[in-house]
Amino acid sequence: MSVAPDGSPVDFYARLENRGEGELVARAVPPPATVLELGSGAGRVTRQLVRLGYEVVAVDESAEMLEHVRDAETVHTRIEGLDLGRRFDAALLLSNLLTVEPPQRREFLATCTRHADVIVVETLPLAWSPASSASLRIDGVEDGVVHGEVFYTGGWSHAFAMRVFADEEELAASLAECGWVLDRWLDRDRGWFRAVRARP
Repeated sequence: MSVAPDGSPVDFYARLENRGEGELVARAVPPPATVLELGSGAGRVTRQLVRLGYEVVAVDESAEMLEHVRDAETVHTRIEGLDLGRRFDAALLLSNLLTVEPPQRREFLATCTRHADVIVVETLPLAWSPASSASLRIDGVEDGVVHGEVFYTGGWSHAFAMRVFADEEELAASLAECGWVLDRWLDRDRGWFRAVRARP
């Protein structure tokens, strides 16, 4: 089984179904528009965006993941330090890309700054406090970071450590240190939002 650098099984991600992410992106930046999708994986969201009329550049550090992306330009590289020398209508930071530790989060947001004035972000709900279940084991929370392991159908599991923002003020401060302003929430659970570049 082919595995991405972060340990994700490529075939598993290639089979994941549409969860409506494209419609959430459209609430923030209506199509047609150009989108830089950072950490695209096998293209589950890419396919939705292309179908909605977006022009997408899909970036991922896994060449095997990018082999599954169709009808979009692909860039095989890490997000950190990326500079394509062009601007997009929006950049996407989905999955766990904002819930990483602060140094890496700042790198990701710096890449967004080089490419767009709008970002669409998926993150954990504010003050998320999960309980263990058949598909999720929580090992503990330390300094705002949830440690655990998620279990998927087919016998695959993935350990994680994700930072949870305690409230909107903490989230806004984390964005502000990189020159971004929380613009509006895109869903009722406050797990998706649009942010814009701070005015000078």
